[in-house]
Order: sequence, then structure tokens, then C-alpha cells
Amino acid sequence: MKNAFPSPAQKKLAVAAAVVAALYALEFFGTGILIFKNMYYTFAAMPFLLSAAALLPAAFAALNLALFKRRGVSVAVICASAAMALGHFLFTAFVLSKLSLVLTAGMPFYATAAVAGLLLFTIFAYPRLSGRGKKVSVMALSAAVLFASVFGIFRLNFFYFTSDATVFAVEDEYQIAWSTSVKSTGRVTVGGHTFYDESAGENNVCRLHKVSVPMQLLDEERSYSVHSEPVYFEAAYLSAGGRERSREYDFRPADPSDGLQIYNISDSHECTSGAAKAGGYFGDALDVLVLNGDIINEVSSERQISLIYKLAGKITGGERPVIYTRGNHECNGALAARLPEYTGSSDGELYYTVKLGGAFFMVLDTNNDMADDNFLITPAANFAELRERQAQWLREREYFGEDCEYRILLAHMAFALSDYERFPEWRDELVAATDGKFDLCISGHSHILDYADAGTGTRTSYPVVRGSIRSNDRTSGESVWPGHFTGTAVECKNGSITAKFTNSDGDVLREIAVK
Repeated sequence: MKNAFPSPAQKKLAVAAAVVAALYALEFFGTGILIFKNMYYTFAAMPFLLSAAALLPAAFAALNLALFKRRGVSVAVICASAAMALGHFLFTAFVLSKLSLVLTAGMPFYATAAVAGLLLFTIFAYPRLSGRGKKVSVMALSAAVLFASVFGIFRLNFFYFTSDATVFAVEDEYQIAWSTSVKSTGRVTVGGHTFYDESAGENNVCRLHKVSVPMQLLDEERSYSVHSEPVYFEAAYLSAGGRERSREYDFRPADPSDGLQIYNISDSHECTSGAAKAGGYFGDALDVLVLNGDIINEVSSERQISLIYKLAGKITGGERPVIYTRGNHECNGALAARLPEYTGSSDGELYYTVKLGGAFFMVLDTNNDMADDNFLITPAANFAELRERQAQWLREREYFGEDCEYRILLAHMAFALSDYERFPEWRDELVAATDGKFDLCISGHSHILDYADAGTGTRTSYPVVRGSIRSNDRTSGESVWPGHFTGTAVECKNGSITAKFTNSDGDVLREIAVK
């Protein structure tokens, strides 16, 4: 029987296109379940529209086998399936908060693949090129090597501040942090005093800086400036720097005269636009910004850490105190152990207390939600030791802000809830140490808008509010649109505490009388 395709090769290509389209459909629905079951909806029809689009390559492949029998259709189906598969993989990584891991942590593998591809090209393809083709390929290769050398190996770049300053409040000091585009030195001036980012007589030459200054001094001076000098080459007995740059900031300490205005954001997962808009709810009246964990997806790069500063800077402009709480996502990654160097911390630990505007805040580090022997985090994990160390710190404490009108507990994971079951011994330690000592616990982690009453929804005498989600109108199940976000505005005034869930449009979704 005569083959209806122009040639057997084209028929094989059409069959291959159908197979590729089918594999993409399997990939889409296999990974799509991870998205749809968690309802990452921007609008209700999204899963149906995406599913219909995912079936288009298979439909065209079938039509091509039955009717078109065109080589061009086969090639188009293969290219479309590959592009859509890659796009859907990246989309899935984004909504599951793993995109940074795929892009950043995967760089060594991408570089290895690029070198392998270059070797294969040089061995098999380059000798067959025409004279012009060889010239073009050499020019392209030279440009790639130059780019990789300048930006990848030597990491040269123009110097600029990549974030505003963030004023972390910890115990009796402010820890002022910022980031720069290239390695640089860092110092802060407050009044006539200068404080350096240094250790053992050496300025720390890095892209992330944190400098501690006395809280009382900055509260009195109400202004400060940060200074960085780029260092383009650093070697023993030979270094080269550039002109120092600086930024000046006004600063206003927490002011309880018109009430204490606190805004809480957690679980923004590197989507800063919507969270920053929501965080602007109080405007200039804001007293304290709380970044309550999972601000970034994991700690794989300095760039990710700088996103913490960028979000804080968009909301506070470097002019208000910020309290930082670590989330479970921020317990993982190549730089996770160094996170206390770059965020609010006390003696290298991410649990501490601070008094701002007459209110007492206790920050707990609920750390990882996985056991240390979980194959995803072992052998680096040693959180059991941290949990015991923190429990001992709580057991030995005698002061819990008894002289303050408002006492607020901050913990990324809501251990006080009645249905919280992770690490039960650790949970019971925290409940016993904090019960009866706070007016409110503000948590995150669950990507939900929820309020649990004291004693009924919680194991404690204080209530728990969880109010952070990437959506403008849902109470659970997030949008995939980074411009939407709902956080929690807390106001302490005249002896009462009010919590409001407010979105990036400034709308109040719910108001709760806490105290």
C-alpha cells in the first residue's frame, strides 16, 4: 500500500511529534495536580484553560497524522511541546516556591551542560562549518567566554546599592543591613559616631552588610547614613577599590502616642510587589514592620537574602524598625547557616526579644518543619539541638515584658493552635513557657487568613492570628499573581488590640477585636 506521507522519514517525524506531545500532556497533568489540589488560582477557570492548552499539541499531532501529513506541522508540534513543557515546569516551580532553587542552585549543572555542549560542538559540528560559519561561531564563543569571565568568574559589575537599608530591631540595638551590586566595605554613621562592618580589624568585603548600633543612640539622633566602598580586586597585599558611596536616611522610632501600628507579612516567597503594597496600609503612621518568615524560598544565594532587605525597604524606606522571624523555608540552602549574619539575630541565634514603643515582642525560631533525618535536609540539619537550646533559653527567662501594656509573640509556625502536632514535645515546651504571658501570637506558614480564639482554638490563654496569603480576596488557596497579597495590620491603642486582614488594594477583608 502506498505511504500517504511524502516519505517514510516524514511519517517517523510525525509519529515522534505525537509521542512528544503525549509526553508533555503527561508532564502537565502529573505536575499540574500539585498546583490544582492546592488551588493556586488567579481565577476559577485557570485549570480548565491551562488543561485545554496542554492538549493542543497532542490534538495537532493527531490531525497531522490523519490529515495534514506535513513536516512543518510535526516540527511545530515538537517545538511547541518542548517550550510548553519547560514553561509549565518553571510555572510549577514558581507556585510551589521552588523556582529560585531550580534557577540558582542549578547553576553548576547548567554550566556543566554548557561546557559539555561546547565540547560536542567543537568535536562534531565545528569542523563541518564553512569559513563564514567558523568565523561566526568563534565570535559567538568569544563573546560567551568574555561574558562568563567578567560576570561569572570575576563577577565584575558597576557599583550601586541594590536595596535600601533595613533597620532590624533586636534586644537593645538596631542592626542596619543593606546590599550592594559588587563586593564592598560597609559602615554606618549615627550623629558623630561611626560603626563598621568588620571583624578582627578587617573590614568585611561582601555584598551583604549588617552593622549594629545602640538603639538609644539612633532613637535620639533620628537619622543615619550607610557607606560602602566597592572592592573590585581583593588579594593578599594587593587590592583595588573605588569611590565610596553613601545614602542618608531619616529614622522614626516606634511612637505609641497615637497608638502602635504594626504590619505583619509572612510567606511572600520572593513575590515582593503585592506584599509591599499590602505593607503600606498604615502609610507614614507605621511603627513596626514584622517580616514573619518565608520571605524567601530558601537561602541559596546572597541575592535571595537581599530580597528581605528589598521588601522591607519598599515598605519602610529604611525609616522604621523591622522585626525578622525565620520561616521553615529559610532553614534550607547553601547559605542557611549564615542567615543570622545578615538578618536580625542575637548572638548568632534567631530567637530574641525587643521592646518598641512600649510593647514587648518575643521572637521564636520555630525553624524547620521536617525532622533532621528527613532525606531532603540531612546531613546538614541539626534542628533538634537548636530546639533544645531555645527551650532552655525560655526556661531560664524571668522577664516577659510584665511592665509593658502590650505583649506580642512572633512565631512563624503556629505551635499554640489546638491542632498543631509537629514535634509534640517541643510544642509542649513552647506552650508551657509562653502560656499566660502574651496578649497575642502572630504567625504564618499556613498561607491562610485565620483567627483562633484563646483556649478554644489554641492550647494557650492567648489567641493566634495567621494572616498572610498571596491573594486579594481568598482566605485560603493562593493566586499565582505576585501583585496580589493580604497581610495583617495590628493596632495597639488605648489598652486594646485590633487586627485587620488588609490586601494590596488597601481593602480590609476582616477586622478582629483581639483585646
